[in-house]
Amino acid sequence: MDKWRKIREVIKNMGAKSVIASSLVFLITVAATCAGGYHFYRTTKESICLQGKVNAVQSAKEFDGYLLVRKNTVILAGHVVDEMIRENKPNSEILEYLTAESLSIKKSIDMDYTGLYGWINGEYLDGVGWVPDDDYVPTERPWYLETMADDSEVTFVKPYLDDQTKTVLTTMAKRLSDGVSVIALDVTLSRIEVITQQIAQQTPGSYGLVLDKGGQVIAHSDDPELGKNYLEEKDTLGAALASALYGEHDQQFELRFNGEEYMVFTERIEGGWQAVSLINTRVFYRPLIILLSTLALVTLMEAAVFIAILYNQSAKNLAVASAEEAHSANRAKSRFLSRMSHEIRTPINAIIGLDSIALRDESISPHTRDELNKIGASARHLLSIINDILDMSRIESGHMELREEHFSFRDFLEQIRIIVGGQCDDKGLRFVCNPIDPLDEYYVGDSLKLKQAIINILGNSVKFTDPPGTITFTVEQAASAGDRVTLRFTMADTGVGMDADYLPRLFEAFSQEDTGNTTRYGGSGLGMAITKSIVDMMGGEIGVQSEKGRGTTFTVSVSLGRAHETVLPEAAPSETERDDGALKGMHLLIAEDQEMNAEILADLLDLEDMSCEWAENGQRAVELFAQCETGHFDAILMDMRMPVMDGLAATREIRRLHRPDAATVPIIALSANAFEEDVRQCLEVGMNAHLSKPVDIELLKEALLKYTVGR
Repeated sequence: MDKWRKIREVIKNMGAKSVIASSLVFLITVAATCAGGYHFYRTTKESICLQGKVNAVQSAKEFDGYLLVRKNTVILAGHVVDEMIRENKPNSEILEYLTAESLSIKKSIDMDYTGLYGWINGEYLDGVGWVPDDDYVPTERPWYLETMADDSEVTFVKPYLDDQTKTVLTTMAKRLSDGVSVIALDVTLSRIEVITQQIAQQTPGSYGLVLDKGGQVIAHSDDPELGKNYLEEKDTLGAALASALYGEHDQQFELRFNGEEYMVFTERIEGGWQAVSLINTRVFYRPLIILLSTLALVTLMEAAVFIAILYNQSAKNLAVASAEEAHSANRAKSRFLSRMSHEIRTPINAIIGLDSIALRDESISPHTRDELNKIGASARHLLSIINDILDMSRIESGHMELREEHFSFRDFLEQIRIIVGGQCDDKGLRFVCNPIDPLDEYYVGDSLKLKQAIINILGNSVKFTDPPGTITFTVEQAASAGDRVTLRFTMADTGVGMDADYLPRLFEAFSQEDTGNTTRYGGSGLGMAITKSIVDMMGGEIGVQSEKGRGTTFTVSVSLGRAHETVLPEAAPSETERDDGALKGMHLLIAEDQEMNAEILADLLDLEDMSCEWAENGQRAVELFAQCETGHFDAILMDMRMPVMDGLAATREIRRLHRPDAATVPIIALSANAFEEDVRQCLEVGMNAHLSKPVDIELLKEALLKYTVGR
């Protein structure tokens, strides 16, 4: 009863309108997710059908071209020998022709040709001089018997798997006009096997194969399947496929086997064979599942955090919890958000990585490129919401700490100018950056958090200002006392402005002026709350003046330390100074438990001409490094959370190995654990750097250049 009383009290404090509004937002989010999921499903299915048809048609065209050359060779040789028989040419002349033709074909067309041979005028003749054993009876061999029983112009003799070479062979043979003579040519199908594998590799989750008229596998993208007869198998994927293929079927149909769903596409080729493309639809739908799961998780997380904050605020009117209870709640919340950070960032990393790789394909249509850009923008928007929620949680729990580091104020202003100036250029706004001297070259403080606060304000100015508006950013030294300096930042825009009644609530979490702006401009409503908290932590002040329709002016004052003579950190190389060519040919070790993330990272590295090996957990990473030659790996990319052995333990083990490169090989953390304490733990165990997921390939390249080149 007490539980229900508290829930009723929360609803009462929230108000009926707020409850209804929250419910509507939730329902709209669910509807949008379902609509987007259906659209992505339909687009994905169309993509599967298109790719499957292309694979089947392309393979059939390649196979027909390969087989037709050899078929025509048999036909031409048959006509020549027929003519020689009619002219009563002796077998010695016929043998000379077969020998010369076999040599010519071998030189000009195919080194794998075994030569022309046959049963002609009651005698076995072989163009390469092979002499059979005494017990060899040509007229009892399959190539002769099947040809005599077949009325086709050229007979495709039943293929067979050579046990020694593990390649499939067949014979093309032609019955001559005398009715008893046969000319033949052995054909190796290894080239068809290569073509099948190459085409299958173009599509994830795809299998390519060729079946003869009797259900025998004569080419397959998976080598162990060669030579099998699917019509003779039971309870296998091949048996299910053969049952559908040799029954009534279209050129395109769906196949279900062992809980998996496949799309099957077929084309008939020479010899009555069938070229088949088999696509596992689950591989294509996996990004859809990840996207929908991520959307659901983020929606639930936002709802949980939103309700938790409202519930805590309401509970304060009922009773004050004890200090120990509050401390325990904060610890549990931090653990929860840390886990959620990892679990949510991991699929977002996959989405952004797959999206980036897909966008590099120049062959995709403009419509598909537009859809991929929308997926990438949505994933990055989700990531920004997660970052805001995590920042707010760290502030509330007291886990956010300020750093005292020397930083270049010129670089600080330049980074703000590049980021905000680019946003203004994209929107058609004018950005004015106005530093007023005197300003020091270097200061001491937390430049990252100060930059975050300033960009939060300027980003809102860009969002709420319509073109051709102006955004002005002014910085000046307001006061100086000993080793401390007070800087004042003024940010003014000509945007929509705010009502005076709303200004007292501007810095509250989840606060936005009205529903219309929420719909038009979006956002989580946490940016100003985070900015106010950062300024307060720095011992500064923030003020705002605004008038509806006239614009807004923010003033931020913070205290920073003066930088005296000291060793200042080296500036990062600029884009023009960076030599990406030094990365080409690097060989990396990826320690990552998620196979999809490892495949995506490998693809991104491959696009930069770098190669890699994959370890599915920390223990395997240690084993691979310990077993390789010194200098085999240029760097190690280490995930933190992995089964068997995590990234921290794996790094300790690698650094303890008794080999020259154990202490020097660069180890870079690529982790969805993005809290400051996670970064500190990585550096303490011997990692060189920490990069958070989703992986920014440019930041990764900078880190690799910094820690590998010239070491």
